[in-house]
Amino acid sequence: MDDPSFSQDPPFTRPLVGIIGGQGRMGRWLKARLEEDGHQVRVADRGHGPPPCELAAACPVLILAVPVPAVAQVMAAIGPFTRTDGLLLDIASLKQAPLEAMLAHARGEVIGGHPLCGPTAPSLAGQVFFVCPGRGSRWWAWLQAWLGRAGAQAVEITAASHDRLMAQVQTLRHMLLLGLGHTLREVGFKPARDLPLAGPWFGSLVGLLEHQGQQPADLYADLALNNPAAPAMLAALAQGLARIAQMTAAGDRQGLVEMMDQVRDYLGGGGPAKNLPAPPQRP
Repeated sequence: MDDPSFSQDPPFTRPLVGIIGGQGRMGRWLKARLEEDGHQVRVADRGHGPPPCELAAACPVLILAVPVPAVAQVMAAIGPFTRTDGLLLDIASLKQAPLEAMLAHARGEVIGGHPLCGPTAPSLAGQVFFVCPGRGSRWWAWLQAWLGRAGAQAVEITAASHDRLMAQVQTLRHMLLLGLGHTLREVGFKPARDLPLAGPWFGSLVGLLEHQGQQPADLYADLALNNPAAPAMLAALAQGLARIAQMTAAGDRQGLVEMMDQVRDYLGGGGPAKNLPAPPQRP
């Protein structure tokens, strides 16, 4: 039954928060951030805590911290138990499919969220936190106040625009590095033997590849497979690489120079990329 104390208008300063998936890496991280802000947090996960349906009924704020492919199944199970006076928020790295599942099954307000940082971040301070409108507006004040106290940069965006951006800045990066690693493996590059001779620029690329390799592979696979904008982005990448390969095979020096000039001009317009640190220089 819904708690009458939460039938009043917001803001609700620090309501009880439940996290489904609270034993995962991001679930534990989010629990710590909320408790730092003075919230009482209860978690449910496989073999841990109360049943998710019980948590959904008890907590005015319910947060989903489950993998993207699991959101629809979880929502089908807990939807009838969610509070009509409460908020359902998720933190999935994609937004369209999770938001649709939450809207289809939740009884109260719905907001899609995505902290653009991993569980190694010490706090939310300075981090982008995407917020996608779903249903209702009574709980926006609470979310904005919490993110503000945490020092996060709240960015309101539609689910479709979010996923397109993530296809550009996440999936392209993940798959580009995957392609680099796969190619190095196939052509016989030996890191122990060859990397000391490769120079700092190439070493920085391999460093990024090594860092990616330390992350859960299934996470990156799910992000690529469940983002509706990913196929078009990866097709564009493949077309660009194919064009470069064709020009190289044909000895088309002018074509390569023109493409490099186009990219240089694209990045040279005084935008944020000009403020990024320069790659390491050769000694």
